[in-house]
Amino acid sequence: MINDVRILKALADENRLRLLLLLQARELFVCQLMAVTGLSQSLVSRSMALLEREGLVESRRQGKHVFYRRSGTLPPIGRAIMRTLDASRPGGKGPFAADRKNLEQFCRRFQKGRACDMGMVRDFIAFRNQKYKQGA
Repeated sequence: MINDVRILKALADENRLRLLLLLQARELFVCQLMAVTGLSQSLVSRSMALLEREGLVESRRQGKHVFYRRSGTLPPIGRAIMRTLDASRPGGKGPFAADRKNLEQFCRRFQKGRACDMGMVRDFIAFRNQKYKQGA
């Protein structure tokens, strides 16, 4: 029961929930998560550490990058929450659809197989902000 409460607390934060939902499709590293969400490196890293501590994500280090993926053995309460969230967004819509769209756009337009760096993150965030200002 205590573990369930800790997991619910971890998922009660919108930013942590956003990060976890982005990891449903594939493994991502901190730089990608920063670019897509617009969150700072320290906030992403702290959030991912908490999600990892609760058994919701797993990490691996490759050089200077830390890659995260959703845990292959989610706790039962975590599985139930993720199933519920999946069911609540038919047709790719839902409250976190913008993050998924930003991830696709970042990978397609900015990353193109290159190693991610802070310059790329800043460029994408500026591009995204400009695009939203123009109403696209």
